[in-house]
Amino acid sequence: MSISRIELHTKSCTCRGGSWVLLEGASGSPCAGADEDANSKVILNLAEWRQLGKPSNVEAYKEAEERQEAGDRREFQRFEVSLEVRLSRIPTWREPDVQSEDTIADVIALGGALVRSRMAVEKGDIIQFSIGDDFESRAEVMYASTGQGPGLDGIQRLGLKFLDALLPDSFIPPDAEPLP
Repeated sequence: MSISRIELHTKSCTCRGGSWVLLEGASGSPCAGADEDANSKVILNLAEWRQLGKPSNVEAYKEAEERQEAGDRREFQRFEVSLEVRLSRIPTWREPDVQSEDTIADVIALGGALVRSRMAVEKGDIIQFSIGDDFESRAEVMYASTGQGPGLDGIQRLGLKFLDALLPDSFIPPDAEPLP
C-alpha cells in the first residue's frame, strides 16, 4: 500500500490537531471528532501537503495557504549573517561516535539556517544544531549544495529546518540584513 493522502484536523478536534496518513483505499482517519464538523478537517494529496511545507493541522494549513496566495512560500523572514554555530551528528547504533564541527551560518531564520559544512550528510539526515550553550535543536537537512560553478566558493552548504524549537529573536543580530 502507498500513501495517497494526508488528513489534517483542527486543534479543537478530539485528537487535538492530528495529522493522519491515509493509505491507498482508506476512507478516512480513525478519529471521529472531525466528522462532527465539516470545517474541522482538510484532506490533501501528498504533493500538495509537501508543497505547503507539510502542515501538521488545519490551522497550519490555512496559514501556509495564505502565504502561498500572497506569493510568499517562506514561513519565516531570513537574514544574512555570519554566525558561529556547531553541527553534530546524533549518535545511532550504526554511528555511535559523535562527529561535530564548528562552522558558520550564512543565513538564519526562526525556523532554520543555511550553514557551511564539511560533514558528509544527505537530504533527510537529522543533525544537532547549536549556538554556544544558549540554543540547541535537532535539525533536518532539507538540502545540501556544493556551491560549484562560476563565482561560487565550492563550500558545501546545508539548508536546515529546526525540529525541536524556533530560534529566539535575540539570536538574530540587530544589524543582520533581511533577505527577500
